[in-house]
Amino acid sequence: MLLATRHVIYSAAVSTEETATFMLLPSWNKDMTTNPYASLCRKYPHMCEFLGTLSSKHLQHAKVPFWNNIQIPLSKHSWELQVIAIWNTKGRVCLNAHNKDWLKALAKEIPEAKWEIQNIHSHPYQTALGSGQHSGHNKSNKLPNDHPQAPEGPD
Repeated sequence: MLLATRHVIYSAAVSTEETATFMLLPSWNKDMTTNPYASLCRKYPHMCEFLGTLSSKHLQHAKVPFWNNIQIPLSKHSWELQVIAIWNTKGRVCLNAHNKDWLKALAKEIPEAKWEIQNIHSHPYQTALGSGQHSGHNKSNKLPNDHPQAPEGPD
């Protein structure tokens, strides 16, 4: 989950296209302080937004038919699922331009979740400006490059 979250953040940071990825990630405790991917999301508040939570009481295992028609009882979920959006500025602007009430519509479709609607800002730079960050790309410059850089020419 940590590697997937890191990949999505990096992809959103380097993409020149509109990018928005929505993830459902487990939350083993209410405040998510022990989840490595949650701490990674908190490092990039201009790109990551915690949208809501699906309570464990609303989660069910799918009933899988076994070859001998014997169902194995599965334990109940003991964790919640956190709904997280990871996006670049262009993706957030595009989503808001297409439907400024997209989160309210999503909350209406999934009423079982507890949504953070009042905490989501429609302005794409609101989170970054509020956290002391000035640009969504400053932190991506610190990420390691996948390929070594070739020199541009002789000195």
